[in-house]
Amino acid sequence: MNNSAGRVEIVKESKAPDRACSELPNQEITVKKYTALSLLFVTLLSSGAFAAASISDKPENVYERSIEAVVRHKEFYKAGKIETGFVAGVMPYDSVINHYMLGGRLAWHFADHYAWEIADVQLVFPSVSSFTNDLITSKGISNLQTNKLHFLVATNFMLSPLYGKVRIWGANVIHFDTYIVAGLGFAKDDTARYGTNAMGGAPQEIILRSGIDPMFDFGLGFKLFLNDAMALNLDIRDYVLFAQTYNQTQLKSNFSVYLGISFFIPTFG
Repeated sequence: MNNSAGRVEIVKESKAPDRACSELPNQEITVKKYTALSLLFVTLLSSGAFAAASISDKPENVYERSIEAVVRHKEFYKAGKIETGFVAGVMPYDSVINHYMLGGRLAWHFADHYAWEIADVQLVFPSVSSFTNDLITSKGISNLQTNKLHFLVATNFMLSPLYGKVRIWGANVIHFDTYIVAGLGFAKDDTARYGTNAMGGAPQEIILRSGIDPMFDFGLGFKLFLNDAMALNLDIRDYVLFAQTYNQTQLKSNFSVYLGISFFIPTFG
């Protein structure tokens, strides 16, 4: 399986550069990593404030006694709920193309620990990285191929194996659970070729193919319940695309980090 930058081959008119693709685009990768870490920081920072203002303990109910629940006073039983929301994300390890995502998700929790994520729809905003432009210009590369994503659509099975409560700053309690997703989908993407005709020349983009390709995806997420109607979600997902480059179909990993907010219908109140 290829990494998120896809399979990158470099062809030079005179001779192939020895390590053209082994150079690490440190600056751009660092920026994307900081973006992903910022999503985590915002999640943790927001959780305490919302939890302190919105969550209060409720008496132990009959249902918890009947199932002999280990975690008592669980306020957020998701069975029968519809969850919908919005997310923003980034692919932090793609050094060739910058991919940023905005999208939405819709899930039906048919049991407390199991759900069907009916739709995960992401609009992708691609742009060529400065690393790619500098590499092509400095090395005189004539044929560098990769994939540019435009949108992603997936449907997933969701498993929520862990639920917990954390007490912070005395009496304030935040409720959370974790979830695992896996499923199938498709992506709209371009096979793009980048190159220049001479050393130091300006890079040119040629779209070799545009189409819809199948994919599968999997991921892990963390959900913080903010109040009776809302939750903050942080998750990582890998959309593995059956991509086409250099006249071959191959698996391409598109590792992504997301931060989002979701709403429950009906509410937990």
